[in-house]
Amino acid sequence: MSQLRNLKHLKTKKGRDESGLFIIEGEKFVQEIPADWHVQQYVIAERYAKAHDISKYHARYDIVRDSIFDSLADTVSPQGILAVCEQKRFCIDDMFGEIAGQARNDSGYFVLLGENLNDPGNIGALIRTAAAAGANGVILTTGSGDIYNPKVLRAAAGAVLRLPIVTDAGLTETIALLNKKNVPTYAAHPRGNVLPYELDLRNNFCLLVGNESHGISDTAAKLANTLVSLPMVNNTESLNASVAGSILMYEAVRQRVE
Repeated sequence: MSQLRNLKHLKTKKGRDESGLFIIEGEKFVQEIPADWHVQQYVIAERYAKAHDISKYHARYDIVRDSIFDSLADTVSPQGILAVCEQKRFCIDDMFGEIAGQARNDSGYFVLLGENLNDPGNIGALIRTAAAAGANGVILTTGSGDIYNPKVLRAAAGAVLRLPIVTDAGLTETIALLNKKNVPTYAAHPRGNVLPYELDLRNNFCLLVGNESHGISDTAAKLANTLVSLPMVNNTESLNASVAGSILMYEAVRQRVE
């Protein structure tokens, strides 16, 4: 029972922070865990064990009653399998080497920087888009949400495990370090005076996206090399953070595949 209580503890941020562990739930996500992530154990519902070959799960696994598994699960309709994994901690320098199977590409480095992002769905969607768009990594400032939150993991569709993600980063220190590495910061801002199509996104750059409600801070606006805005009509003031960030990231994709 103490083991199950420990697993329930991982459903909270405090539990994840204290243990350094987190839960990945669902057959597809569990099967796609990269080899360089350490799985401490699998927990499998009796219904899943009866219908599937579980011998391929080489870490320790525990088969539990369906009702117990469902109490541990975070989804509405649990599939019957979850993995307990060790968290990873990355620093910014990790993004500029061959980390997580990534290497510098011919188009230069491309980093997503999120300032005070709080909504799990937005965080996960931005990480997922960053991975799909070929970003070298993601940086989240202090005050942003937990990347190991189950809602973030689901919204990211496994991308949290495929990109180096720096968390609890200081904004001023981060942008200063990026400048030293010749990576200019382009900040999404409703009053920006540059359109994304006017930027050269084939070379090194960092895209800064701000808080869902307030956008980027005044400090971030002053530190950024360029403030970029999306053209809008019909008196639309702004877009959802993940939507705006995705549009800007895919402008980089467009330029780099031409």
